[in-house]
Amino acid sequence: MTQPTVLDVTEAPSVFTEPFSRAMLTSEESLAVLNSETGEWDSRPWPQVHERAVEVAATLVVQRRDDAPHVGLIGDPTVDLIAGIQGAWLAGVAVSILPGPIRGADEKRWAEGTLERFARIGVGTVLGDGSQLDLLAEADLGDRVGGGLRLVAAREFGVGADVANFVPVDAGPDAPAVLQGTAGSTGEPKTAVLPGAAVHTNTRELVVRLGMHHSRDVGFSWLPLYHDMGLTFLLATMGSGMESYIVPNSAFAAAPFKWLEWLTETKATVTAAPNFAYDILGRYGRLLKSADLSGVRVAISGGEPIDPDAFDKFLAETARFGFDPAAAAPAYGMAESTCAVTMPSTGEGAAYDEVTVTVPGEHSEPMRRRYAILGKPLDGMEIRIVEPIVDVPLIDDRDVGRVEIRGTSMMAGYLGHEPIADGDWFDTGDLGYLVDGRLVICGRVKEIVIVAGRNLFPVEVERAAASVDGVKRGGVVAMARGEGARGEGAARPGLVVVAEHRSDDAAITRSAVVSAVASECGIVPAEVILVEPGTVPRTTSGKLRRLETKQLVESGALS
Repeated sequence: MTQPTVLDVTEAPSVFTEPFSRAMLTSEESLAVLNSETGEWDSRPWPQVHERAVEVAATLVVQRRDDAPHVGLIGDPTVDLIAGIQGAWLAGVAVSILPGPIRGADEKRWAEGTLERFARIGVGTVLGDGSQLDLLAEADLGDRVGGGLRLVAAREFGVGADVANFVPVDAGPDAPAVLQGTAGSTGEPKTAVLPGAAVHTNTRELVVRLGMHHSRDVGFSWLPLYHDMGLTFLLATMGSGMESYIVPNSAFAAAPFKWLEWLTETKATVTAAPNFAYDILGRYGRLLKSADLSGVRVAISGGEPIDPDAFDKFLAETARFGFDPAAAAPAYGMAESTCAVTMPSTGEGAAYDEVTVTVPGEHSEPMRRRYAILGKPLDGMEIRIVEPIVDVPLIDDRDVGRVEIRGTSMMAGYLGHEPIADGDWFDTGDLGYLVDGRLVICGRVKEIVIVAGRNLFPVEVERAAASVDGVKRGGVVAMARGEGARGEGAARPGLVVVAEHRSDDAAITRSAVVSAVASECGIVPAEVILVEPGTVPRTTSGKLRRLETKQLVESGALS
């Protein structure tokens, strides 16, 4: 049987769901989702997943609320929840997936906030399972228990619906398909409105760039579906009709090394994760005894800055398990562009640009640095580098500036904001440059640290601090503090480093951080604030909330 995939549609289809439906209905492969409580896989052939999607869609059409037509998803992934994504699209409405409460959060406040957010973006039906759905059902917003939303267990919604005469609703390629929350790492999170054409195009071009195909590939992901990379990875496997394994993010968080066991068990060929996950395996991979990674041909790294040293450690540790360095795929993307903007071609592997960086200011010494090269733009996407609005560190023979993007994968705009016109450039907020058409990211405009007239990339300071034993990688924030941040003269101005740590002697750790930053970056921190792991605020996708961290320092809450 010849199996269609999203590759068969070279332009945006007249009905957004067509290529996904064809791939699912003709697939001979399955979707398997791990039940983290039992440890068992719930495996269903893709045609059965599509049958569930049609049941969901038929029920949504009958129960449609014109004032709030869209579908919200909550909780750990299940086959029924995933079917709800295609079900919403078959019903002609958008889907929004929101995260659960973070550890230690006030669950009542989380439930109320989640209901309010769903209601604000036009969600009328919420599908989920487990404790998160129960929390929403118990929440009381004024006189509306459950916020007036229809809350239903995904495993029950639409089961047994009459689908004999169901016809997919054609909402048009410009209609919203995904209402995607943004990370909000440097400000307030927003909701990106992603049209069906953008979602289809980004999925297709990702599949094309990576050469994903049902005849040879098996996908594996533990990325949360509320994150753009997790959702797009799922859609790429769904739109290819390939065998796919999905694990709840909570299961990975509880046991990160299980990732290699799952890759071995599933014989996965394509996987994806942010840099911190590769870092964990690199730092502690020596403790692993066995795994078989010889079948992995693509391992995407995206979602956060890539630390070349950490990634090299991952490559070194996993080589003994058969991992091919050419499988590494450092990439760049964001929710506003559906997901991927740039991606290396299959087999390129990790590549770095080694450069000389000079910080503006007197007595600055040039420093050698490596930055990850993140591949060329996907077809349909464009990148340009424009004049930065702040002074940035100088990189020899490189034109560093603000990274702007546009193209076929772009959002229509933020919900409640002015739409983005066709052809408009979108300012990503990132600083970077191009090398032979390939993107390099070296910082963010809002995060430039200005100390004593010198402008620093904070990631350089943070990596230096994270090299100290006891300091948690991915748990360091560097910032500038001005005069009188906590009352006039109360705090010495200069570079402040906040670091999560586990060590027996904080004074020794603090001194080592000062020494490492001074040696690597040529500046002595005015203060090093050591905190317990998990203290630094993070977004739901794990990114550091730098602005909030700075506010906590300036208020004295972190000291």
